[in-house]
Amino acid sequence: MEMSLISTAAGIPLHIHAEGLRGTGKTTVMRWARQLAPDIHRIKGCLYQCNPESPHCPTHSQSGEIAPDQHEASPMPFSEIGHGAKLGTILGSVDLGKLTDPQNPQAALIPGSIPMANRGIVFIDEINRLAETAPEITDVLLSVMGTKPGKLKIEEVGLKPWELDITSSVWAASNPDEDPGPLEEIRRQLSDRFDMVVPVQRPSDPLVIEKLLWRNHQGLTLGTLQPAEIKKRALSLGKITVPQSIIRYMAELYVEKNIESLRTIQSLELCSRCLAAIREKSEVTFDELSTVLPLVLRHRVEPMVLSEILRDLELRQAASVQVSPDPEPDDGANGLNNPGSPSSGNNNEGDPDKCLDESGQALSCYTRNKAAQRYRQIQPPAYGPGSNGQKKVGWIQRLISRWQANASHLQPSQGGNSSQHGDPRLGSYPDARQATGNNTSGNAAAQPESPSMVPPASPPDPARRIGYLSWDEVLLPSQWKDYI
Repeated sequence: MEMSLISTAAGIPLHIHAEGLRGTGKTTVMRWARQLAPDIHRIKGCLYQCNPESPHCPTHSQSGEIAPDQHEASPMPFSEIGHGAKLGTILGSVDLGKLTDPQNPQAALIPGSIPMANRGIVFIDEINRLAETAPEITDVLLSVMGTKPGKLKIEEVGLKPWELDITSSVWAASNPDEDPGPLEEIRRQLSDRFDMVVPVQRPSDPLVIEKLLWRNHQGLTLGTLQPAEIKKRALSLGKITVPQSIIRYMAELYVEKNIESLRTIQSLELCSRCLAAIREKSEVTFDELSTVLPLVLRHRVEPMVLSEILRDLELRQAASVQVSPDPEPDDGANGLNNPGSPSSGNNNEGDPDKCLDESGQALSCYTRNKAAQRYRQIQPPAYGPGSNGQKKVGWIQRLISRWQANASHLQPSQGGNSSQHGDPRLGSYPDARQATGNNTSGNAAAQPESPSMVPPASPPDPARRIGYLSWDEVLLPSQWKDYI
């Protein structure tokens, strides 16, 4: 929602759809977020929220330059469309007050909720039910959300048709588990109009519930951007650039994954820039792209395709990190130079997006993926900082080493007393012959110890869900060979 508010304040609609189980706070949060919206600059008293620099309504579009004393600051509009709304209430209709004025009767339009929410937010709850029960309102939303800015045409008998540019961002919430089902199955056209679909789940941390219960008593506030900060980020949005490598990646992603809608690429570019504005960056990186990509593609591609795209992005991020402090010579067997080696003609520090073939042409997305995999295969194991050149040891290797140390103490001693183990970590345990009552000679094979007498071997850290792990803690399949 912060990204949408920043984009809306900058004059670019950003439509978001929250999906989740009932009672998870989707509607509450979206209604609450209106207090984060910054003020807008408009013509004084204009119901259509006309920008003084580019008026568009029937009243001010032909008035020429607007005097400075006719400007005013107004809260960003926030309008909600209910399920009982009619076309006249959301589009506009004849102003009956002016039409029946006995002194000066005249035909005039009164704007509906969407024109009055121009340059602001339009919120629709249970949009999947609205798409089924009110198809005429859905058609209006398709026109408003089809382009940026959207188009809205108002037609009434006896009046000249009027077409307005609408820069409102549409926020919606729905429960896909209830009838009539997910929006993408009811009106796929409308589902594609949303730039992002955000899954909302029940809180899993008791601290979150505690804050919700105590917020009114102790004045707890959420760590969100304030309206002034959102306006500042909106002013910087136009200065944020997207590198050519990311643009090329998005273009190849669209073609090679057979993505249906071009809006996908436009949404990726806009959402990445908005996230970079929140993070106060001047350039979009793959970190921003990987964050918004699941939200942008969730309702546009199949789950398996989305999983493949995310794995591809993980490989690109992993290959873009220098994994060896020393350059390696050319790999003659595979014919692939080390991308991070000075001896390579393409010194790009292992970035698969910048890999070039022998003729200097950029490799295709598929070829770069294979190059990244081959690059990781021919590299030596990763060295951690402060390891003094020693191989990084993971918890799996430590577990195996501990098991091997325990197993070595089960072997009979050569020419010595084997009645005690020599490892101080294990304490003084009787050997296998004493544990089993076997008094065979020391040259006989030792019997295994009782399981109750073997100390447990476990990872040093408590188990955590994989979703809570940081990027550096995730063990990629290509790294497994370094630890086994």
